[in-house]
Amino acid sequence: MTGTSVAQLRTEHQALTQALEKANGTIRYMKVAMAVMTGVISSLVTAFAVAHLGASPLATIGYSGSTFIAVTGFIFTIQEKLRRS
Repeated sequence: MTGTSVAQLRTEHQALTQALEKANGTIRYMKVAMAVMTGVISSLVTAFAVAHLGASPLATIGYSGSTFIAVTGFIFTIQEKLRRS
């Protein structure tokens, strides 16, 4: 009979639990990094487009800043909704 001892199973379970927690932390970090990078890219695209259309520098900063906030928030909302379903 090839049986695994209870202590061995508990040790393996604890190691797998720790590996899963570490992976979940990495995934959480990558989600935040992806949302921020997407916000920065969309902000830069907005800044170039608005400046090309002839807006003042202050308006360009305002539009690009509000785009960053809106896109980053939207990405976080989508991530939260996908996690619940």
